[in-house]
Amino acid sequence: MLEQCDENRISETRFRWMVFLAVSLVCGAAYVNTLEGDWVWDDASSVLLHRHVQDPGQFFQLFREDQHAFGRGQGNFYRPLVAASFMSDYFFSGGSRPDADSGLKAPDVSPLLFHLTNMLLHLAAALLFWRLLHGLGSPRPVQLLAPLIYVAHPLHTEAVAYISGRADMMSAAALFAALCFVHLSFRPGKAVFGLVAAAVCFVLGLLSKESSLIYPVLLAVLLPAMMEKTSRDEHPDRPSRFQILLPALVAAAILAVYLLLRSTLLRFAEGAASIPAPLPQRLYETMQALGLYLKLLFVPVHLHMERVLDTESSWYAVLGTGFLVALVLAIIWSWRTGNKRITAGFSWFLVSWLPVSGIFPLNAPMAEHWMYVPMAGFWWALIEVVFALFRAPLARRVIYVVLVGLVLLFAGMTARRNLDWRDNVTLFRSTLERNPNSARVHFNLAVTYEDLEHNYAGARRHYERYLELQARRRAQLPGQAFALDEEVEARLSLGEVLMGLQEYREAVGVFAPLVQLADMEAWKSAAAFAALKTAESMLALGEISQSNAYFDRAIRLDPKLMNTIENILSGAPFIAGY
Repeated sequence: MLEQCDENRISETRFRWMVFLAVSLVCGAAYVNTLEGDWVWDDASSVLLHRHVQDPGQFFQLFREDQHAFGRGQGNFYRPLVAASFMSDYFFSGGSRPDADSGLKAPDVSPLLFHLTNMLLHLAAALLFWRLLHGLGSPRPVQLLAPLIYVAHPLHTEAVAYISGRADMMSAAALFAALCFVHLSFRPGKAVFGLVAAAVCFVLGLLSKESSLIYPVLLAVLLPAMMEKTSRDEHPDRPSRFQILLPALVAAAILAVYLLLRSTLLRFAEGAASIPAPLPQRLYETMQALGLYLKLLFVPVHLHMERVLDTESSWYAVLGTGFLVALVLAIIWSWRTGNKRITAGFSWFLVSWLPVSGIFPLNAPMAEHWMYVPMAGFWWALIEVVFALFRAPLARRVIYVVLVGLVLLFAGMTARRNLDWRDNVTLFRSTLERNPNSARVHFNLAVTYEDLEHNYAGARRHYERYLELQARRRAQLPGQAFALDEEVEARLSLGEVLMGLQEYREAVGVFAPLVQLADMEAWKSAAAFAALKTAESMLALGEISQSNAYFDRAIRLDPKLMNTIENILSGAPFIAGY
């Protein structure tokens, strides 16, 4: 069948159906087991605790707030279209509107439709990627194999299997569609429609994920390939220079408005307080991350969300540097030999990788889902190179077998990786196997053990490990600013876990120091709670006078605790005279 594709022996309609069915089947085989997955990680703040997502009457409010407006702390993620898609899935899943008295209680709603939407969005991105390759005139085997590898690749599990990772698919699908419409705008009679549709798609991409701002640059690197294909088409009217540049000018204007709004009205939080590493160190880590990305593009094993570079070999920096040089040389070679598609593909990878490369300070050194858009350009260009270099029938048969085998292998690896995303405990434990020093994963696993599993021994172990790692990090970075919210929460939770284990002396050792936070107005509430729990623990130990002193301290810090304290003391008749 692939041989027939290469020799154009089948009709265009049959070939399109073949691509559609092949990509759909591979996508379904790779991701069907995600439909059994539960809510994990940020799904709570994205959906389960997001009261505006759960209320259709708050639709327009989604366009005025941070995506995690109901999460811990204030973020700066403006992705209203993603939130709107969650609202739609929540509604059709039968989710109830939030009750004013429900507090932080999560609704009982199935994640099935959310996972199905993610899978369909991934399929849409892959099919739009094929449509772009088709419009640019790529050989049929390239049109088929590049989207198949793209849809099956295990690196995408972080975006597809994770409900909150939906932004990657929505952004990519919007960008791919915009590029297809720009190419359409160069055809006679379709200029206005293509231009307007491309602009709308770009706006949709920006409303899905911030990284969509790379679209004007992607358009610039694809324009030569688009014009090369247009010049080969037998149309009497050729687009003028202005018509060619107009989509880029419109995109630049849209981007300028977006950046203005994001820096003013739609700026929800300041950037991270962390101090950026020196430029030489960032450059080294950029090459190190690029080397790791190259490895993961071909050997996507040991995948996880908490990647760090300080434990990786310095040889990855050498590999990354060599990879960058090879990419630049491939771009120069393909341009000089007149293959604009190969130039466009490798340039696509570079320009979409650069914003997440680490040269500019980010909240992580690297992430698997950051390859969602760059990967498309890389595999496209690489397969174009292979088919350009090997034209003999026997060589091409071998290439077909190898690449189809790679698709099947990747699909199987993807299905296996999806199992790590089935629930929080599995996800966090598998992540800690790869990165045992991730403080936030220890914290998340501790919360899961405490709140959902009621495994207090496990919760204690991971809270203590989290606090140990935080202390070590603070000692290593003495000049760094650290947010205390999560650490204070971890100490309070650890104290409650110790009380649940009836380790009251240890609980006092955790709670009592937190009472000193009362010296800061912002922490009075936490100090009052710590005083209350210290008193409860001392009461359980029979230390009545000290317990009474901490009860007094709790009331002074927060008079509203009086009823709580009375309820506690009503169950202890031997100190009823308190």
